[in-house]
Amino acid sequence: MADHGAEQGRPALPQLAAAHLRLEDLLSELQDRAVVISAAADRLRILLEVVLTIGTGLDLPSVLRAIVDGGCRLAEAKYGALGVISPDGDHLIEFVTVGVDDDTRAQIGPEPEGHGILGLLIRDPQPLRLADLTQHPDSFGFPPNHPPMTSFLGVPVRVRDEVFGNLYLCEKQGTEEFSEVDEELIGALAVAAGIAIENAGLYDERQRRERLLEAIAEINRGLLAGSPTATALDNIAIRALDIAGADGVAIMLSSSETELCVVAAHGDDADGMRGATVTVTGTAAGATFSTGQPQRVEDPSSDPRVRSDALGGTQVGEVVYVPLTGQDACLGVLRVGRAKGASPFNRREILVIEAFARQAALAVELARSRDDRDLLRRLEDRERIARNLHDTVIQRLFAVGMMLQAIEPGTTGDRDKARLVQAVDEIDETIREIRTSIFALEAHQHPGLRAEVLNLVNETAERAGAQPHVTFDGPIDSGIDPEVATDLLAVLREALSNAARHAHATTLTVHLTSSDRIELRVGDNGRGMPTDVRRGSGLANLEHRAHALGGTFEIASVPGGGTTVIWSVPRANEPKVEDGHA
Repeated sequence: MADHGAEQGRPALPQLAAAHLRLEDLLSELQDRAVVISAAADRLRILLEVVLTIGTGLDLPSVLRAIVDGGCRLAEAKYGALGVISPDGDHLIEFVTVGVDDDTRAQIGPEPEGHGILGLLIRDPQPLRLADLTQHPDSFGFPPNHPPMTSFLGVPVRVRDEVFGNLYLCEKQGTEEFSEVDEELIGALAVAAGIAIENAGLYDERQRRERLLEAIAEINRGLLAGSPTATALDNIAIRALDIAGADGVAIMLSSSETELCVVAAHGDDADGMRGATVTVTGTAAGATFSTGQPQRVEDPSSDPRVRSDALGGTQVGEVVYVPLTGQDACLGVLRVGRAKGASPFNRREILVIEAFARQAALAVELARSRDDRDLLRRLEDRERIARNLHDTVIQRLFAVGMMLQAIEPGTTGDRDKARLVQAVDEIDETIREIRTSIFALEAHQHPGLRAEVLNLVNETAERAGAQPHVTFDGPIDSGIDPEVATDLLAVLREALSNAARHAHATTLTVHLTSSDRIELRVGDNGRGMPTDVRRGSGLANLEHRAHALGGTFEIASVPGGGTTVIWSVPRANEPKVEDGHA
């Protein structure tokens, strides 16, 4: 009985074995959970490291690469990329990759623009996790030489309320696909990435604004010190190139109601742009000038508003036009552009460019007001000199001429008579030259066609560093119809521009005659036109203007011996007769 009681109080062997197995299962489960907790802790540590790294970065390209590299480490992905979305939200404009070497990228070809799966995240910026991206209906497949990729995780990166881009990860290491934990961790990284990108952008904007203030201060100091307006404009172009991070800059000021003229340029193709004219109608620059609103052109090679302004080339990337708005009106346009393939301007960069343009416009107005004061003083001196020439010098020369003419009848020798006649002719020619000088001195006092011709020639000669020589014959201001005068000035502007830009002339000669016909001759001593050159749109336009008025247009050029443009129209603008009909 006692032994039986002892047997009943002791656990049976099967029960002990079952308890032992349960204990082993619990220990195994605890070990598994410890491994999971340790792995989670490691991944959280990696997340904190990555957030700290990108949070302390201020250079945007470095921050973007750190985000991609950190995402690959965090999700254990073999490949990673961050695609930056264009301002219009339509395609990718930048693609930062990790895991693909430079040689492989070169073999793959152009960077993706946002088609297929990448485009799906652009259209619908929501996290996307795929076990096999090649099986998705939106998959376009891979280009030649692209490494194989199967598992995929994509997460949008937002900066405030806007989607800046998407973080793409491929080829999960160790398992076949990314997990929900991977998606959550990369989502947390995307939030931190948005903050880091915002901070880098704000830092870059602050740096640009500091350079803007330094640039404007330097330009104004130069103007107050008396530097020429042309120098100030060049300094504005140079500073704009740095502040905008651009590859080419042009400053266009209004030369008439219908045209803008490039008065300063710096960077790519600057020599080809200086002195060029751009019409207000039908161009992006003209739209900016007319409306006072910036214009942004992503692809100048396909936009007729830029191709028609003769400033865009095949290697030109995005171009931005901002107005140079003064206190009372728009003075012109600041054109900034980047090389083809470069990253486009972002919103903050454009805001800084606009701010610089407003300050630059005030500097231009300051320069112009200073020039106006100087001009007023010069005009007072010119008026005094003109009065002295007219009232004293011309009258004395005329009196000497009359005396010589009175002596001529009493002269017996033919040789002496010839000398007297020659002396009288020289005096008459001198009087004509002095009168031309008087008109030049009084040009700003008495606005008219003669004054406009003189101003246009002097401005072009100053820019080209050439010596001008202008002569008039016949009634100019009163003898030329205003409509003909408009065409004549356009012809003169184009002819002078060609001589200054292409001929490399050191002298410019202009002779305008108004008698039965109106004839304009523009000559230079430059290198001349090649014999096989074709007439471009500018020369063809001059010929068209002449024919429309029933006139003629000729070019006399000798290689190395200069060029003379002859534009002639009837003084009375009567309709031409063609095929027996008016």
